Amino acid sequence: MMVVGKVESAMDEMSPTVAPIIACYDGSLFCSMEIVWHGEFDKLFAQYYPTQWYLIPTFELPAEGAWRSFKDSAKVRFQCSGCGHGWTSMKGRVIFWYQLQNHNVGYVMFKLYGQQCIKCNNGKFEHAMWYPEEVIKVIGNVYNRIGQMYFGFHKPPLRIDRRAGKPRNQHNSELCQACKEGLCREEWAFS
Repeated sequence: MMVVGKVESAMDEMSPTVAPIIACYDGSLFCSMEIVWHGEFDKLFAQYYPTQWYLIPTFELPAEGAWRSFKDSAKVRFQCSGCGHGWTSMKGRVIFWYQLQNHNVGYVMFKLYGQQCIKCNNGKFEHAMWYPEEVIKVIGNVYNRIGQMYFGFHKPPLRIDRRAGKPRNQHNSELCQACKEGLCREEWAFS
C-alpha cells in the first residue's frame, strides 16, 4: 500500500483491528490490486484538497465513534484455498466507514467480505478477488457519498452497474460472510 508514516501512527491510535500494511514489490495480483484500490482512491480524493484523506483496510468494524457507513456490491471472483474450486459472485460486498476530523483529515476504512466454498464446505471465508473496474466503481461511489455528506455535492450519482456475467447459481446466504453478519439484504445503503 502507498501509506505514509503519518497514517501508520493514526492507524495505531484508531484500532487494533486494522489490516496490516503490506509492502508490494513482487508484482503479484494481490499487490497489483492494492495499487488499483489506492491509486483510484488517491486520484479521486485528491480533489478534496486541502482535506487529506486516507484509505485503510480493516478486518473488523471500527470502534464506536462518529463513523458513517456506505455499503456497496460488485461482481467478484473467489477461489477456495483448500480444494481450488473457483466461482463468481454478483454479490461481492464492501463496506466503507468514513469520518472527517476537524475539516482537514478524513479516514475511509473498508472491509471486503468473503464467501465459503460450496464444494469442500470447510467453514473458511475465502477472500474475494476484485476486478479493477469494480474497484473503480465502488471507490467512485464512496467518493460521491462523502462529497454529498461533507462537501455539498447535490445528490451525486450512484453507479449500480456491474461487470457482465451469467451466474450459474443463486446467491447462497449460508455461505456468505456479509449475509451471516446481516449486511447483505440491501444492495446499497449509507448512514
